[in-house]
Amino acid sequence: MFRNFVKVWIVIASLGFAGALLSSKALLAQSINNPAIKAVYFHADWCSNCRILQPRLAEAKTSSAGLSVQHVTLDFTNSQTWDSAIELALEHDIVSTYNAYAGTTGLVVLVASDTGERIDCVNRLYTPDAMVQAFSRAIERTQTTKPGARDSNSVVCPPSRMRPPTIQ
Repeated sequence: MFRNFVKVWIVIASLGFAGALLSSKALLAQSINNPAIKAVYFHADWCSNCRILQPRLAEAKTSSAGLSVQHVTLDFTNSQTWDSAIELALEHDIVSTYNAYAGTTGLVVLVASDTGERIDCVNRLYTPDAMVQAFSRAIERTQTTKPGARDSNSVVCPPSRMRPPTIQ
């Protein structure tokens, strides 16, 4: 009788582990397909700040693989890469972010995937660990703050290049 109990317990535990494994794979697939935030990297080959930021961002990207972050790089090196950047902005539904910062380089703008609103920014002064923390805070902000109030008003984020409409 004890052996049967142990066998039943092993089967139940195995099924529970398999279910948890499938559940975690489903959550990872969901976070890849529907990320909470997008980390939009404004880059150019000639940008000196990018030379410092890029390896740190690559390390942070590896460290944050389990987080619900989609990384998008917009390259402003030359006219051909600008064209590709426009296409990427359209493809990833980040046109307002593109419009706000096109031509700015050495900057990562964290935006909410559902609304496209800016949450925070990261630059070359951040360590890879600090970047991962910024990603986590931005994800938390999308989950706990209502749309329209998610911008952290970070001093790291430069002002938008878009000018408000003037009233005549």
